[in-house]
Amino acid sequence: MSKSRYNVPRAAIHVGAPAKSFSAAEGYEPERRGWDENTYRLKNQDTNNHYDFSRKHLNFEINNKGKIVPLCSDPVPLHERLQMRLDELGFKPYMDKNNPLGISDNSPNCTVGIIVSGDHRVLTRLAFGDQDVDFTLQKSNAHVVLKQGIKDWALDTYRWACDRWGAENIIGFDVHLDETTPHIHIQTIPVAKTKARGRASVKYVHKDDKSKVLSQKEWKKLPEEIRSDFVRTEVERREKECVSYASVWGKDKYAVGDTYYQMHTDYYNEVGHKYGLERGDDIAMLPSEERRERVHKNKAVLEAERQAKDAIVRVQMENERLEGQKEKMASEMQDMRKQKDRLEEQNDKLEGEIENKEQHKERLEDNISQLEDYAAALDIKEEDLIVPTLNTNPLVKEAWDDIKEELNKPIPSFGQKEWREERRKAIKTILTDLQTALMEANVAHNKDILKLGKSLYHKAMQNASAIIEQNKQLQKENGRLTEENDALRKRIASIDENAITRLRDKKDAEIKELQERVGKAESEAVRSGNKAYSEHQRAENAESQVREMLGIPEIKEIWESIQQNKEAFRKQIDKWIKDGVAAIRNYADGKDNDFQAEQGNAVAWGIIAKAFEYGLDPTDEKQRKMAAAYLLEKVSWTGISSDFKISLTTSRTQQLCDAMTIPKDLMANLLLAAGGRGGISTGGGGSTSELTNWDGTKKNTGWGI
Repeated sequence: MSKSRYNVPRAAIHVGAPAKSFSAAEGYEPERRGWDENTYRLKNQDTNNHYDFSRKHLNFEINNKGKIVPLCSDPVPLHERLQMRLDELGFKPYMDKNNPLGISDNSPNCTVGIIVSGDHRVLTRLAFGDQDVDFTLQKSNAHVVLKQGIKDWALDTYRWACDRWGAENIIGFDVHLDETTPHIHIQTIPVAKTKARGRASVKYVHKDDKSKVLSQKEWKKLPEEIRSDFVRTEVERREKECVSYASVWGKDKYAVGDTYYQMHTDYYNEVGHKYGLERGDDIAMLPSEERRERVHKNKAVLEAERQAKDAIVRVQMENERLEGQKEKMASEMQDMRKQKDRLEEQNDKLEGEIENKEQHKERLEDNISQLEDYAAALDIKEEDLIVPTLNTNPLVKEAWDDIKEELNKPIPSFGQKEWREERRKAIKTILTDLQTALMEANVAHNKDILKLGKSLYHKAMQNASAIIEQNKQLQKENGRLTEENDALRKRIASIDENAITRLRDKKDAEIKELQERVGKAESEAVRSGNKAYSEHQRAENAESQVREMLGIPEIKEIWESIQQNKEAFRKQIDKWIKDGVAAIRNYADGKDNDFQAEQGNAVAWGIIAKAFEYGLDPTDEKQRKMAAAYLLEKVSWTGISSDFKISLTTSRTQQLCDAMTIPKDLMANLLLAAGGRGGISTGGGGSTSELTNWDGTKKNTGWGI
């Protein structure tokens, strides 16, 4: 792919996977519902996030009347608006009593989330204009005012979305200005018109009097001789709106791909071109090399590479400015030579000004010294461009070798069932360990690459800033020299022609050296990109080995069971939180002075689950208190008229949290379940006052009031 491709501003549309539903917490994020400064801080503990609390006031949404209002103005949360619209459509999901959420896995998809964004420079200019905005999270942006351009872009996007999916089927349209690049979250429901089920209704119309219309039942009651006066007609079945992902997005992956392609085209024609945003790229249309890169790159890698590329582009632009400055200086030198030719006849009168020649020479030497500073500012070291490697081959190879060793063990004549079960357990352990190792290696690799990208970006920004500042000083100096043309006419005659030529050649040499160093920096960046591609190839080979392993039915079955265990754990976490919130609310509604045993156990599990959700360690008292605070935030106090009862409930919850002591082995088991290696038991899903061990024996909770 050519370099010019990076300079083309494009729109970006990301369509999320269709979903059967989403939780309240998932709906709170696009709405920033309940988010305070501490929430922003916790979110930013993930280095891939760049949430800016000082820009939260700039966020807005477009309501169902097409009006721009502050974000989270709608009192009804997003997940409740989804259910309200589904009720209007008469949609009923397939239920499964054995599923923790109650919804069957084969239930139809009923909602699709879409993110609309685009080129960083274009959208930030629309949003902030020429205002000074700090995207590094080092300074407050509370002074920033939102510009009309971003509002016009959002309104045009909203009209495009309404035309495509229907305004009544857009349950959320949230515009975020508190992250790196402005973007829009659109939550839609796929709705299509279908004919009602059943046979078409039959009517009988009189041949001579069309106003006489009988139902089939009424027609049958007529005498035989009169029936022939009526003509049988079928009334076409009426159409109705219903939820249908396949009808809106496509029945298979090829139809979905066609929908995505047309969506990109329509958005460019209706919105993108108005704001200088070219049509977004379809992965299928990209060169094979770039297609492979995009498949393997995650959010952190893409952000680091974008920053590095932007920094290099800025350096190139600055180099072009220096080239223009060089030409300008050459032109001025030519003018000076012409002035010297005209003033040579005055040389006899100006012998007393020889001393001034030395002063002017010193100023020219200062300019050359500035060019030396420019060259030093662009000196990017080779080691700064080296991408850390992700060596996953040994991990995959070791796991594959272990599996082959297990599969090659001879099958006994007797006890084949036991032999097979032993192999299954051994292979499951190997795959689980491999998955954990790959995840850890990937996380470490992402951190290294992100660190590299940020370091290179900041270095390039510093160098570019130094060049810009030096260029400003040079322009100021040239202006001053222009103002002193009269004095130069007197002084230039005393400057030796050879001295002028030497100075000009020296400056040309300095600028040439500067160009060579910039070229070297660009070639090093290309070499670094080649190294990054090589690492992607290695990662691709590792994935190929994994796919080879998964080609064995027994291994694939084990692998899928691991993923199912992880999903079950996530659902269990959601249930613990739900039960904990319900227990707190029940206590608030009741007359008890303290939590009952069942309530206390549910609240305790809710605190542990909330800690897992936010990546906190519940064995640490401080972090456990934070989890308890998050759990209390989810409780609705509506209908509780007594502030004292609310305060007492909060106090009792905090007291329970303080009294909790969570064993390390309990956390080890929970982390094991999170990794997909086993199941968990809470003595009936958190409804009793006792925990149970992995083998079903009773465990002391370790907490009390």
